[in-house]
Amino acid sequence: MKNLTKSRSEFAELLGRTAQAFGLTPSVGQIYGLLYLSAEPLSLDEIAESLDLSKASASIGTRQLESLHAVQVSSKNADRRDYWEARLEPQEVLQKMMSTVLAPRLANAHDRLEGLLERMEAEKNSGELSNSAFTVCQQRIQQLITKTNQFKTWLPLIERFVK
Repeated sequence: MKNLTKSRSEFAELLGRTAQAFGLTPSVGQIYGLLYLSAEPLSLDEIAESLDLSKASASIGTRQLESLHAVQVSSKNADRRDYWEARLEPQEVLQKMMSTVLAPRLANAHDRLEGLLERMEAEKNSGELSNSAFTVCQQRIQQLITKTNQFKTWLPLIERFVK
């Protein structure tokens, strides 16, 4: 990362890994980390240069962050370019990520696990999967479904806690 102190670079990398854990690209977290610690709003060119990203990646990342209410656009006098700054309320970002990223992923995982159980039962009935193998798979996938349901139940509580 260019023009960044070691600690600012480390912070951007940390948020990059955090973003990745939420299913976003690391560059989205890095951009947020850069903007969060920036005293002034930055242009797309400055973001791209600081993080060694293409301008297209910086643009896509800032738009994703904007959709999560993590950044906002501002302008500077006599300059037609957009400048980006981080919203400094991380709880709003977390809430938005939970509702727009995490909740749909949990729902998708639940649906896929249910579908897997149905396909495995069909494989058992057709003889492709032995009864004992099916029983093991069924028990383990059912455990995952139970955990997914628990997370879906806890998510609204976590969102309220983050407020």
